[in-house]
Amino acid sequence: MIVTAFSGVIMNILAIVLNIFLFDFYYSESTKHADINLIKDVIESYDRPTSVYAKLCWETSWLIDLANEIFKIKNPVAITFGKIGNVEEVTPSNHILFLVDTTCNNSHIVLQEADAHQQFRRSYRWLVLETQGSGYNSKLLEIEPLNILIDSDVLLATKIENVTYVLKKIYKISTQSEWITEDYGNWTAEHGLIMSNIISSDASRRRNIRGHPVTTSIIVTENRTKSELDDLKNLLSDSLAKICFRHTKNLCQFMNASHKIGFASMWGYKTNGTWNGMMGDLAKGTVDFGGTIAFLTSQRLQVVDYLSSPVPINAKFVFREPPLSYQNNLFLLPYKANVWYCTAAFVVLLVIILYINAKWEIKKAEYEQAGINKTALQPSVSDVTILVISAISQQGSSNELKGTLGRAVLFLLFLTFLFLYISYSANIVALLQSNSKQIRTLQDLLNSKLELGVEDIVYNRYYFSTATEPIRKAIYETKVAPKGSKANFMSIEEGVKKLQKSPFAFNMNIGTGYKIIERYFEEHEKCGLQEINYIESSIPWMSCRKNSPFREIYKLGLFKLQEHGITDRENRLLFARKPVCIVRGGNVGSVNMVDVYPVILMFLYGLFLAFLILLVEIVVHRKLSKVIVV
Repeated sequence: MIVTAFSGVIMNILAIVLNIFLFDFYYSESTKHADINLIKDVIESYDRPTSVYAKLCWETSWLIDLANEIFKIKNPVAITFGKIGNVEEVTPSNHILFLVDTTCNNSHIVLQEADAHQQFRRSYRWLVLETQGSGYNSKLLEIEPLNILIDSDVLLATKIENVTYVLKKIYKISTQSEWITEDYGNWTAEHGLIMSNIISSDASRRRNIRGHPVTTSIIVTENRTKSELDDLKNLLSDSLAKICFRHTKNLCQFMNASHKIGFASMWGYKTNGTWNGMMGDLAKGTVDFGGTIAFLTSQRLQVVDYLSSPVPINAKFVFREPPLSYQNNLFLLPYKANVWYCTAAFVVLLVIILYINAKWEIKKAEYEQAGINKTALQPSVSDVTILVISAISQQGSSNELKGTLGRAVLFLLFLTFLFLYISYSANIVALLQSNSKQIRTLQDLLNSKLELGVEDIVYNRYYFSTATEPIRKAIYETKVAPKGSKANFMSIEEGVKKLQKSPFAFNMNIGTGYKIIERYFEEHEKCGLQEINYIESSIPWMSCRKNSPFREIYKLGLFKLQEHGITDRENRLLFARKPVCIVRGGNVGSVNMVDVYPVILMFLYGLFLAFLILLVEIVVHRKLSKVIVV
């Protein structure tokens, strides 16, 4: 009886233990299947290729189940277990998803190691599994030094019931600020992942940085600008600093940030392995945002990220199209080459015809035994040539053909050259008022007769003096800063005034330069303005320090300001666009020495030739006189 009762007790105890074991086994199995399905649904929600690096303390069978489920996802997926820290990025960083379970004992070490390798920064994705025990401030949030900043993508999945999870994204504005959470959605075994109605772009959601200071470095060349950044009275003083300050101020308002300003005296260049100026401030991390636009160079890409180009200006050579005579001999342009060839052939033909005709008239007079008229054209090449030249220059001649045929030839000769002379003169008048369109490249500018000048500003002196490309180097050494002469660096106002008055090409900030041109130039003087790039990367960009957590928010803000017209409005306050030509030919200038230079040169050559012929004639005459005396 006692044995039977004891056996019954044993059986009851075994039954209870078995039930507890079976319940625990079922509970753990259902829980892990829920975790696996949650992970699968989250990866599918990204809808892009994903490489998973998982640090889990699960049983091998569960890891196999997880891998099998992940491989069913439509986008290409790879999974690696046990490796998170120093990941070799054989795939793009935006394809990588780190998976961590904070119930594992060493999870905090894994997270700290990932933080040391900067794997919480932009592009990397994280899925962190939590339990309800410590609420939303479990192991991950208790590790305060973690740099899960505003550009991170860390999804915290917290289990609140057996198969129910709350998903939140977490970040900090700075390392020392409080945690900020965003509702991402919920997951249940019955309904799967239900995402909340949130904006998909992290930068759009997180643009409110709650008064956090944005430190900027602004380049000024005059000390008074530091107190006049918002003053538009003196637009010629540090115009770039003023316009960039206005854009940066609007950006800070978009981000709800406080604006902390620093100043630099130059853009910054790498000297002896160290950056100076604004680039030096960004490289050292003392500022986060470059408050003045800068040109893009391969060296600067090592220390800054370029964002946007809100100021549509650049530095170019600007010049008024010079008169055509500065590039060409006007007296050869009225006719095309084939017309000149035909005219020359026609002159030769006329000389031959006139010579034959003169010969014929002399023979006829001798045959008729009539006296030869002294004014009749003699059948000599020199006399005939002089007659043709007098016809070309619309001058008369004391010698002429007397016969009917000869007079007909003379009439044809003078009539033909009258028309040629009229058309030639009309073309010359038109060409004197024309501008040359042959200067379109740096090579043309180098070979032109234009004087060159450069706006005296830091980056111009640097880029011109360090140019290595042959044409650019030749421009600097022969036209901008020739040896033994003062370099042609000048203020922008002085350069524009010189541009107005003389054949001159001026390299300047065209936005400010055109503002001055609007002030000083007459309407007809605005016509024919041309531009040529000298600096190869001539579009300036706003920049921030390399891998700044605010980079995407900066980009978003700058593009939003452009999209809503605020950027354009600010630009119009300080800068002008290229003037539109409304009135042409408002002022016809007088003929200058450059225009008539070929004629004067021909006159001098003719004068020299005449004296040379005179000298030859004198020598010949003296020799002949000696022969006669003997």
